[in-house]
Amino acid sequence: MHLFYAPEITAQSKEYKLSEEESKHSIRVLRLKAGSQVELLNGKGISALAEIDDDHPKKCRLRILSSEFYPPAKQEIHLALAPTKNMDRMEWLIEKATEIGLNKLSFLKCDHNERGQLKLDRLEKIAISAMKQSKRYYLPEISEIIPFKSFVEEHPDGYIGHCYPATKLELAALSESRVFLIGPEGDFSENEVSIALQNGYQAVSLSDFRLRTETAALISVMKLSLI
Repeated sequence: MHLFYAPEITAQSKEYKLSEEESKHSIRVLRLKAGSQVELLNGKGISALAEIDDDHPKKCRLRILSSEFYPPAKQEIHLALAPTKNMDRMEWLIEKATEIGLNKLSFLKCDHNERGQLKLDRLEKIAISAMKQSKRYYLPEISEIIPFKSFVEEHPDGYIGHCYPATKLELAALSESRVFLIGPEGDFSENEVSIALQNGYQAVSLSDFRLRTETAALISVMKLSLI
């Protein structure tokens, strides 16, 4: 059954109109017609079975037959990282992390950042596509870039992965899901690590080897998803 993202639907919704883009895709590309059934996901836990009532290629109208709410996972997965210069790598990460079950993604402005701006619309589209492909019921919240110090002060007591010599928790030993900080290609600065530790963060060893930002991030998401 074909899936469509419908962020406005609620448990009480009786009908829904697809956007012009989704209408064109459903009628012109997928060749759906009046009477065809589809599934709607609102990205907030609701899945609805719907039937095409009006197969207009620009204003496709659906009648909602039933809906079900899926509660969120007990453990929230929140990843915070510095964006890489090559956005293809961030797009790959968002796709894979969404499939695994990422809930929140925050971007950090660090001392060694390679990129200062993001196209959040593009990243959200990738997350939506991954949510539909994997049939996840929750769309990750993707936030604008925020200064490192402000973020750790607003979200204390998390985990941080860095490459400096230090006593670190082993990844396999983590038993509680907390926000996980991943640095840029040049790593966090020593001052940033110090600020994080002052705000209750614990250093975690992700590997015996040096990892790319997106690799380290995906490993942390995978571990948190298993807690």
